[in-house]
Amino acid sequence: MASVQTAWPAVRFGAIGEAWHLYRRHWQVWSLTMLVAILCAALADGLATTVLHIASRGMLGDLVGLNTPVLPVVIATIIGGFFAGGMTRMAVQQVRGRPPQLEDVFTVTDVWFDLVLGSALLGLLLSAGSGPLRPGLIAAGLLMFTYPLIVDGRLPATGAMIQSFEALKSQWLLAIVVHLAIFAVLTLGISLLGIGILVTGPIAALSIAVLYRDLFLNPYSPDWSKPIVPDEPELP
Repeated sequence: MASVQTAWPAVRFGAIGEAWHLYRRHWQVWSLTMLVAILCAALADGLATTVLHIASRGMLGDLVGLNTPVLPVVIATIIGGFFAGGMTRMAVQQVRGRPPQLEDVFTVTDVWFDLVLGSALLGLLLSAGSGPLRPGLIAAGLLMFTYPLIVDGRLPATGAMIQSFEALKSQWLLAIVVHLAIFAVLTLGISLLGIGILVTGPIAALSIAVLYRDLFLNPYSPDWSKPIVPDEPELP
């Protein structure tokens, strides 16, 4: 029997528009969640920065590398990654048909280790180079499904990054451009006195969730180990 070659569904800009409509259905919950996530992340980052500053003083800090400028970026990404992972799970559950809830953002403790490891690796990538088209940001486009594959697909951090790359390598340029568009939407909210991120932050999370649904939850996608639906028992 002849084998049938399947291809991953195409990444599309329309995911951002669909994310906007999904946000509008539950905008109060999403904006409140974003506000809570920002405040919690800022508090945790401030505490971590203070501890790092104290620990980096003296010869011991130089010896173990606590004074490297990359470390604060990685720590901030790890802290932000926890809440990004929570919002990603919240977004994926909405595209699965479940209304989002504020407490969803704190339900990722079951995958905390892989979130920490994945966030640290992404933080190292994002800190590479400089400029709007820095290499790390381009690489992040091919790894955009790392968080959903961890929090929904329950893959280990490195496995999630590999699976994301495998799904997008055949359309790498489109994936990078679409991810940059999502990133532009996010930064637009930050530029509007910072308040706009209460809208653009959820839209960015929902955009990734929509693309994740198209590529991984679509029954016509190439076969892979399908994610376990949260709160749904496995069949024997």
